[in-house]
Amino acid sequence: MFAKIRDHRRKLGIAGENAVCKLLECEGMKILARNWRCRSGELDIVAFDKNILVFVEVKTAVIQHNFSPADNLSTHQKKRNYNAAKVYMRSLEYCPFPGKFDLVEVFFRRNFIVKIRKTPNYLPDLPVQLPYE
Repeated sequence: MFAKIRDHRRKLGIAGENAVCKLLECEGMKILARNWRCRSGELDIVAFDKNILVFVEVKTAVIQHNFSPADNLSTHQKKRNYNAAKVYMRSLEYCPFPGKFDLVEVFFRRNFIVKIRKTPNYLPDLPVQLPYE
């Protein structure tokens, strides 16, 4: 039974991330990476928008009263996202673009997306990564 619940949540999360990627592309962003992992954490989506790297955290949930998918975003996870973004920028060796963090919540009801809410700048921006000397 728990395996079915876990599988349903995983599929819901994938559907939410797919929808967010389409939304970002419609807004003119280029998707650079999905589910990028390192020791510090995971980045759901890394996109490029008008000379800015955008690190997008996607939270997906079935609609419930007085509940938001962002309620599942802990302080610990925010810290991991921030650190993973720093590692991502360092992995580029030279990144002349700053980084910003957006949170996108995807609300489902009966397997259909009913709402997508975007919260820009949910974490402090990352400065331009200077080249190593």
